[in-house]
Amino acid sequence: MSPREGESGVVLVNVLVVLAIAGGLMLLLVNSQDVALDRVSRSADAAIVEQIAMGAEASVIDALRRDLDDAPDADHLNEPWAQSVIQDEVALPTGKFSVRITDQQAMFNINQLAAVTAGTQDFARRLMIALDQPPEIAAQIGRVLGAVGQVQDIQALTRFGIPQEAIDAMSPYVTALPVDGTINLNSVDPFLLAIMVQNTSHAQQLVRIRERQGSLSRAALRNAGILRPQNSGFTSNVYRIYILAEAGRARIRMQTLVVRRNDLGVKAVDILERRFEHDHPDPDPET
Repeated sequence: MSPREGESGVVLVNVLVVLAIAGGLMLLLVNSQDVALDRVSRSADAAIVEQIAMGAEASVIDALRRDLDDAPDADHLNEPWAQSVIQDEVALPTGKFSVRITDQQAMFNINQLAAVTAGTQDFARRLMIALDQPPEIAAQIGRVLGAVGQVQDIQALTRFGIPQEAIDAMSPYVTALPVDGTINLNSVDPFLLAIMVQNTSHAQQLVRIRERQGSLSRAALRNAGILRPQNSGFTSNVYRIYILAEAGRARIRMQTLVVRRNDLGVKAVDILERRFEHDHPDPDPET
């Protein structure tokens, strides 16, 4: 092979190497652009779901505030304010969306045992018996709360020796609220209602009236010949809002705990807690 032929071979190899490098750089640029566009798209989806969730939360808060003016004497989820904002899961052009509200005063506020009274102590004891738990746990919780004050969650009681089994049994019917308040007869669970009235047939009668009329009232109890149980009422001021919003590949679940107040004529809804759970899957974690 002549020197010129050898040089031609080297030049060809160099050209091929340059073309390969150029092709690789072009592919890298295209891929980088695709990754950047994908990130922008996912960020946009995340921003959209946050706006949807925050907007839904604001709608619920506004409805709760207006209800203080429109119907201050009774609270239940059949009221117009609730029906206007509660939304079963539905498909929107952006994705899925739902709004759910739970009345936190449908349960017994364990923090009431921080200031022990004969009535609350007796009720807590009867509740433990109904839950097949040792009745002395009620007194134990009272001593704990009397010493440490209110708790933010009933799970915190396990740190002070309250058995987890008892906490699990109480969970469907007991909560820890940051404000005082009675159990709302319009939303209380039938099991808890029976413990409150100490009469199963009366509890069943009240449930039937509530289902038929949509709510209970002092007049309804009076007409049924049933005394209003201790630590009960017909209103609520503590609610938890659950919001689901989806857009594209982004999803957000938001929980908000709100408290209404009507202090010296100042009516407001305060946010006590807000939790976010984001879900925006990344097809390539390394990017």
